[in-house]
Amino acid sequence: MLPVIHTWEEWGRVFTNVSQWEAAVREICRREAIPVNDIEAGFPGTNAVFVVDQAYVVKIYAPFCREDFELERELYSLLASIGNFPVPHLMAQGILEDHIDWPYIVMNFIPGQPIAEVRAQIPKQNLNKIAGTLGRAVRQLHKIPLDVITSLDTSLEGWQKFLQQQRDKVVVANQQQHVLPPELIVEIPAFLDACLPELSTSPLVLLNGDLTQDHVLLVQNTNQWRISGLIDFADSLIGPREYEWIALWFGALDRNFDELQCFMHQYDPALSLDEAFFQRAMAFTFLHEFGAEIIAWVLGRIGNPEITSLAELGAVLWEG
Repeated sequence: MLPVIHTWEEWGRVFTNVSQWEAAVREICRREAIPVNDIEAGFPGTNAVFVVDQAYVVKIYAPFCREDFELERELYSLLASIGNFPVPHLMAQGILEDHIDWPYIVMNFIPGQPIAEVRAQIPKQNLNKIAGTLGRAVRQLHKIPLDVITSLDTSLEGWQKFLQQQRDKVVVANQQQHVLPPELIVEIPAFLDACLPELSTSPLVLLNGDLTQDHVLLVQNTNQWRISGLIDFADSLIGPREYEWIALWFGALDRNFDELQCFMHQYDPALSLDEAFFQRAMAFTFLHEFGAEIIAWVLGRIGNPEITSLAELGAVLWEG
């Protein structure tokens, strides 16, 4: 039914092609006793996602993403046990055997549009309310006991290893973006080394890791927009809560400071948006898995201003 995929380039050519995947999706639905008429492509991400009759979502994982399958099938089941947590329910999981094995999950379909598509239509007060709702949801996520999670390394040593790997990559990653001046890039390791002793021993929580503008779904009821769902937990990881703020700030909140305040007030009213908060936020921006790409993207959106110091960069990125 499906081609053998060897490279990301091959995967990119086929993973949203409904005609390529229709037979496989129908076979998965047959196995899981799910009636199927209409099949359409879901929002393009890393894996192949298809919406069946606006009632079910079939997610088939790329050959290079077996870990995503193991992680999401565990987390969706775990998150469903949290009262009123806005995630799809895992309805089925399995392996479709073909020339190669294709792991899949089936979830219920959650209606809604990504916040990126409708943000411009939503009044400021409503956006602040949405941010507060998101803050309460993320607070619930971060309270999940780590000892119930088996598909992630929950050890402090694992987090410290990840941090060191990211620190070692930071110069080359930013050089490859050709956005920051070279004399500024070489200052980043020293800045991080000053922060790492604290960052490497911070309390660890379960993080979504990818609270972007594509993964927060909204619906409109009686002229008010609200969150209908949070989707895609394939980038979830274990780390300090501050790592979560990077995708949140640059993605779901679109660098809106009022929304950040509303989010944090509901997440933890005692958390202060002070100089220490933004110092850690800047460190985690550099250490984030996609930090260099995020910096280049943000600076590109605002016309690639000339940046002459790390303090100036922090102000540009985090002042909103």
